[in-house]
Amino acid sequence: MWRAERESARISKRSGVRGTERYRAHNAHNHPSGVAEPSQADQALTETLQRALALVDVKVLDHFVVGRGAAMSFAERGLL
Repeated sequence: MWRAERESARISKRSGVRGTERYRAHNAHNHPSGVAEPSQADQALTETLQRALALVDVKVLDHFVVGRGAAMSFAERGLL
């Protein structure tokens, strides 16, 4: 589905669309650093997924970044 590296993750648009048959999607991943703050790459990924999924009428409901003992929600921060 996606390929993760130490500092980044790549996801194909096709993989992002799979599993969204109910017309809504959540995205979540951890940060190896343990810090649950979104990076610029996280924000760019979220925007890319939103645009790609909008083409097939799927709404991204949230993107979670998980760190040590904490998680950050894009929706709660108004970043979607």
